[in-house]
Amino acid sequence: MSATLTDELLTATGQHCHRWEFVTRMESEADGHGWARIGMVMDGTGALLEDGEGWHQHESEAVRAQSNWQAACRIMADAAGECGGLWDTLGEGIAYDADSFLASDAARRIADSLAGYPLLDEDDHSTREHAAMVEEIEGSPVTLPDGVDGEDILRELDCPTPGDITMAMIEDALETLGYVACSDCDKWLTPMTTRCGELLCRDCALEESRPATATTVPIPGAEPWRAYTVYGHGEPLTAVLQPYLDGYATEQGAAYREDVRAIVRGSRAGYRAVYGRAA
Repeated sequence: MSATLTDELLTATGQHCHRWEFVTRMESEADGHGWARIGMVMDGTGALLEDGEGWHQHESEAVRAQSNWQAACRIMADAAGECGGLWDTLGEGIAYDADSFLASDAARRIADSLAGYPLLDEDDHSTREHAAMVEEIEGSPVTLPDGVDGEDILRELDCPTPGDITMAMIEDALETLGYVACSDCDKWLTPMTTRCGELLCRDCALEESRPATATTVPIPGAEPWRAYTVYGHGEPLTAVLQPYLDGYATEQGAAYREDVRAIVRGSRAGYRAVYGRAA
């Protein structure tokens, strides 16, 4: 059996680099399904409807293609039965038995609909677009604070589109929600007051408490004997800083650099950190 391609499909083969191989494959697919003629669902522009899983210039194009593909499959299934009978999905698109009125009519309706409007199912597209933007936000380099997810950020953005959500937009949304970034890392904090100062998360506050130490290292073979000093950092003053971190800093939703430095200076003079002492 030697199958033939519909005129629309022959015209669409111009987008393929290897036309002969494509036509041959379509003929083979038709023979394998027992179809005398094979057609493929078009996207309204004369090109093959594709599934949106390949490369796209913009994320919004991929989301739209994925939505239209799934909607087209539902339309074909409703009109011509389950996939694999009068129609089937291939790597290049959705193929159908061109001699079947049910399948051909469904394919025509899909193409006509897309020629007049870019979406087959607005609700499905909106759902996919929303999910794509939430995933984009949660996959960004910005570390969201506990209790905040992509949905929370998305609600604060003004008419965003998939692929166009920037770190600056996410950070602005967090600030709108009342969060402030740690001065030394990418953690976001929720200060309880409008007190001025450099905010620190708990880990960065402990890092700030490391006192500088000096070590004298001899230089072998020097005449006369000489030495030089290497400056490093001691261990964080965890025990000294703990009352402040568990007390005042916890109540404020953040530690403050000036507090930590004051506590460190006090500890060097032999004082213990007191709850709220340096506030």
